[in-house]
Amino acid sequence: MSGARAARALIRLLSFASHTARDLREQPPPEEVSRIVVLHMSGIGDLILMTPALRALRRLYPRAHIDLITFRLSNAAFLFRLPAVRQGCEFPLFDLDLKWAWTLGFWRALERPVRFTRQEPCDLYVSFHHCWLPQWYLLELWLAVRSRARYKIGINPDFVRGPGVFDRALPESHMGERHYRPFLLDVVGLLGEAGKDLSMEFPLEPGEVRNAQEAIKTALPGKRRIICLHVGATHAAQLWPLDRFVELAKRFEADRDGLVLIGTKEERYLTERLADSLPSGTILDVAGTTTLFQMAAFIDASDLFIGNDSGPMHVAIARRRPTIGLIGPGRTRYHRYEPDEAVMFLNPVPFDIRDQKDAAFPWAITVDEVYAAAKDLLK
Repeated sequence: MSGARAARALIRLLSFASHTARDLREQPPPEEVSRIVVLHMSGIGDLILMTPALRALRRLYPRAHIDLITFRLSNAAFLFRLPAVRQGCEFPLFDLDLKWAWTLGFWRALERPVRFTRQEPCDLYVSFHHCWLPQWYLLELWLAVRSRARYKIGINPDFVRGPGVFDRALPESHMGERHYRPFLLDVVGLLGEAGKDLSMEFPLEPGEVRNAQEAIKTALPGKRRIICLHVGATHAAQLWPLDRFVELAKRFEADRDGLVLIGTKEERYLTERLADSLPSGTILDVAGTTTLFQMAAFIDASDLFIGNDSGPMHVAIARRRPTIGLIGPGRTRYHRYEPDEAVMFLNPVPFDIRDQKDAAFPWAITVDEVYAAAKDLLK
């Protein structure tokens, strides 16, 4: 039996046993909910897309605080600036492989979020993570079973009938081709009226934005407008070709606009190549030198953001900055924004990033298209 087939079989067994062993439980009334534990994995963008659902939870349970289980707390730092979000625990889901289930380290990693959930009574357990690997689902469902939560809701793989380990659940097929935000609101809708507000949150302090504005003014004096570029991405297949970013940057330079380059230290090799192609005094390259909040402040201090399908693009939209997203291989759940939120250029070449994350493929999005959209947004 393959690993995936074995994981599916274990999921079915775990779901059946959990459902059979427990009595039908009633959803606790809002006045009795003081602690909600939320699970969501992945990166900054996924967590930003969750913020409308968190706001809906806060509205349904105004007396509760929210604790978070996620892959890396550094990605979630902004969430702890939201009302009611209190503390978090890391769960290294993507680093765990069932073939190492015989090791002590595997079980220590798996038990860490269990202990976190049990350190205080948990009234609600909400799983927002939509997996695509059966073994990830298995580990997340195991965590839900071990949580001892009073009431649990979440997302089930389609091959699980009924709520499984949860008290109420949505099947993964409920996602369809929609954006993550309405899907996650539907998860909250299992508890009550979630509303339709899809606006996202990424809180910044006024001083953080002022510092970014002053840094830009010092490095790029006299520029008409400031364009923030993110030329990196998590996977190579998501990178709009750098030579097109270079040509685009030269057009902005000819318009007497200044350019701010953001990104991680791993992406600095890209920003340095771009910066070397333009005259000095045109570009402020802060890639690899900023915190998450400092990076967001540079986005906020700019007149326009242009970038690949990655976390900074979602930050720009959450901060309500004019945004152009360059979308190559990827699923609509991440980039199906409304036209008044962002301009999304979707590369028409079919491609499944799940299987070829570092593969090169032809991009049909041209510099002319992006520049024309930028001029429209800067009017």
